[in-house]
Amino acid sequence: MSKGIEKRQQLFDKFSNQLLRLKAEGIIDVDFKNERPYLCPICLNEFSEKNLADNSKLDFLTLEDAPPYSLGGNKIALTCKKCNSECGHNIDFHLTEVLRAIDAGFFYKGSKLYTNIEHEGKKLRVELTSEGDGTLQAYHRIKNSDPTILDRFIFGLKNKTIGPLLNFEPPKPKYDSKRVNYALVKANYILTFAKFGYIFLLHPAYNDIREQLLHPEKIIYPWTPFIKDQFEGKNTGTYYILNEGIESVLNVFSLKTEYSETIIAGMLPIPKYTTERFSMNVDAQRNRQNI
Repeated sequence: MSKGIEKRQQLFDKFSNQLLRLKAEGIIDVDFKNERPYLCPICLNEFSEKNLADNSKLDFLTLEDAPPYSLGGNKIALTCKKCNSECGHNIDFHLTEVLRAIDAGFFYKGSKLYTNIEHEGKKLRVELTSEGDGTLQAYHRIKNSDPTILDRFIFGLKNKTIGPLLNFEPPKPKYDSKRVNYALVKANYILTFAKFGYIFLLHPAYNDIREQLLHPEKIIYPWTPFIKDQFEGKNTGTYYILNEGIESVLNVFSLKTEYSETIIAGMLPIPKYTTERFSMNVDAQRNRQNI
């Protein structure tokens, strides 16, 4: 058995057994089609143990990273292939892109930036590598530039007919700020699922979150309660907020790129409150603290 299949089996057993226990105790009232069921935490479609095997013809269960693997996340849950693939492309991609764009603006040592330099009214493709001290080394690739313009540009540099200042166009990052927030919502939701399973996340109060992840082109869950730069890396983990009116789960998690680390804290209200009511309660708490 491969390590991937073994990990999937362990997660399947853990959460499937919990589902059956919740039903046996009368905590949930769900009729399952399979003797050993598993519900994808995003779409809530039911799967069985046979869906652990990769099958191009079926929507099988896949390992889910939270936060995204590209940002240092771990494989902590199972989602169906459809949800994993669509959320990765439509949501997680935007979170990775915005963090890479922020890194690019700091020119960390060793970081690379692909951009265009203007010369004689035309553009030369260039790869800029930062030395970390404000110096940028430029590498030109012939196949990405007009060879004649590139030769004249290099000749001008050698003969010092080109000044020390060059204009270049930084690449425009391709991200949607709303989908960046939805990616944080997804990470926070999956982290909570990995910690608690189905015990309260099957509640209809979380339907808006699930629908938002499935339909990022719409605005369904507009409130994104996240805190940035208030915690250190040593504080990552799951906490409980017990203040009356804002009772919630607080996940503190790290987003790591090749050059930086961002610590995010996300609140997930308990089913006692609607999203609107919880948002109002949080705002009221903030106003009281400001007073």
